Order: sequence, then structure tokens, then C-alpha cells
Amino acid sequence: LRPSWAAMQADIPSLSCILILDSDGQRICCKYYTQDLGTTHAEQLAFEKKMFDKSSRTNARSEAEIVLFDNLVAVYKNSADAWFFIVSRQNENELILANVLTALCEALTLSLRQIDKRTMLDNYESLLLTVDELIDGGMILETDASAISNRVGMKAANSEPAAPAEGGTFSFAFSSAKESFARSLLR
Repeated sequence: LRPSWAAMQADIPSLSCILILDSDGQRICCKYYTQDLGTTHAEQLAFEKKMFDKSSRTNARSEAEIVLFDNLVAVYKNSADAWFFIVSRQNENELILANVLTALCEALTLSLRQIDKRTMLDNYESLLLTVDELIDGGMILETDASAISNRVGMKAANSEPAAPAEGGTFSFAFSSAKESFARSLLR
């Protein structure tokens, strides 16, 4: 007997959201994949605040921690001044979620060299590409950090051919605007 599509889909690990918050609990990056965590911006911010308040009392520095609340399971980790959360339904396998969290942090480290708030904001496009290479619509696509980082590097190189590898997107845009302005003054 062949299983139905609904039965197969129920066995596929999926996420409800990925959150990256700063040390004050403010949003750096988030991707919601289900409507059950809030459909409005205010509901999502309230969820993020509850998540941060619950987890910030623990010491999740080097290893992933697991927390259960509101029929959800969250695996989270603190790195420098950023908190990373992988959230899913309560019946999801915590080891799979921890693997996704590890892949996210390692891929960001490979792509950005360090994962702090400033670096992620300066390289926001690479941050979003990394999340998109890892997860699509809540489904886990890849957990090999080097493969994710390589694909992000190729996409970033194609979208910004003249951008320096060490500089951030903002600094590149600022220097380009400055050069353009200087050229217009010389005309």
C-alpha cells in the first residue's frame, strides 16, 4: 500500500518560524511559516517577546537549549549579542530542530565570519539568503552548513559583482553613492 500525500506530509519535519533577536529581544530577522503564531505584526511581536523572556533567563551560550510552551517546541542558542530560535509544533523531533539551528549558525559563521548583530545587519542579504537556503515554506531543505554557505556566496556574487567580500552591503552602497555624487560634481 502506498501512503497518502497527507500521511507523508505529516512525517516531514517542518518549522513554524525562525527568529533571530538581539540581546534586548528586538527583531533582527524572522521568518514565519505558519499562521498559528500570529497573523498580525503585533501578534508576532508579542510571541517574540514571550519567547525571548522565557529563554533569556537561561544560559544558552555554547549549546542549544530546548524550551516547551504554548504547544510549541523551541530550540535556541545565544551567540555574542544575538539569539537564534527554531520553533515548531510540540510533536516535532528536537534533535532535528537542533540540527537546523546548528546548520544556521555554522552557515552564518562561514558566510559572515562572525555572527553578531552588527555583522548580520550589515550583511542582511546574506542572512536572508542563508535562511532561505536552509528552509523553504517551513520545510527543511539543507542542513550542511558548507553547502548552504557556498550557495549563498554564489548568489551574493551574482547579485553584487563589484561588492568587496569583506565589506558589508551598506558600506558598499554608501561608497557607490559617494563615488556617483563625486562624479556628478566633477561634470
